[in-house]
Amino acid sequence: MTFDPTRYLETLSDTPDTRARPLTESPEDLRGFRRLSRIVDHLRGENGCPFDRKQTLAALVSDLKDEIFELEESVQKEDHDNIAREMGDLFVILFMARRILWERSGQSLGGILDKAAHKMVSRHPHVFETHTPEKSLEAIWETWEEKKRKEPEHRDRTSVLDGIPLTMPALTVAAKQGQKAGRVGFDWPSAEGVIPKVLEEWQEVLEARQEGSERLSEEIGDLLFVLAQFARLSGIRPEEALASANRKFKDRFQSMERAASEKGLPLSSLTAEQWENLWESAKKPSPPLKDPEK
Repeated sequence: MTFDPTRYLETLSDTPDTRARPLTESPEDLRGFRRLSRIVDHLRGENGCPFDRKQTLAALVSDLKDEIFELEESVQKEDHDNIAREMGDLFVILFMARRILWERSGQSLGGILDKAAHKMVSRHPHVFETHTPEKSLEAIWETWEEKKRKEPEHRDRTSVLDGIPLTMPALTVAAKQGQKAGRVGFDWPSAEGVIPKVLEEWQEVLEARQEGSERLSEEIGDLLFVLAQFARLSGIRPEEALASANRKFKDRFQSMERAASEKGLPLSSLTAEQWENLWESAKKPSPPLKDPEK
């Protein structure tokens, strides 16, 4: 008898899966779910808020991206209370988007969540069907892609690279394309194998400086793409690496601003040597705070 995700989910309607330990659900979950759903219905309804009634899916997607960045910052700070607040903001946007979708097509929130649950069960046969947790990650990915291709919304995909939204940040797209191509065998064997290609692309960037901005832009793009693959094969997400570099630059530049201000030096008056001295000073780690009890 073949495994039926729909039948499996039907048994979970009222009876929790005994293998799912520990369970996180509580009576408050359903109450909070209903409250937020009803509040959003009120905001979008006849007696609701003029601003919320004018919301569009496109505008909400833009808001969602902003909230994701705020959530990411809270995660990096390990601020659990703020993580919870940012997740709440995400739920508000998603519930609002669901309401607009219902107005346009009649799709219910329950239907949306049921489809998501069905997808998760169907794509994890090693957990829900045969319970083989020792299955390799490579085999899990292979099963995931196989199951995905059989789903109605994915049957028209003809390329391994289909399904990656090009609206994602470019470095993330580069890494994902390399990852998907690698799953079917088109990849470097290791991060070390990418290094000669990085050096080759850098040399082409240097040569392109004499050939105009169009060629230079193309070669810089090639270099960034290869660097994204080097990061991926090194176990590093290139987008996060660049974000970390941005934060580091901001911290150091603001440290230089403070140092210049303390010396009464306007930034626009600094010489190249003064900038270099400030930069080298900003790069030095801050001294540890002294224990007042010692």
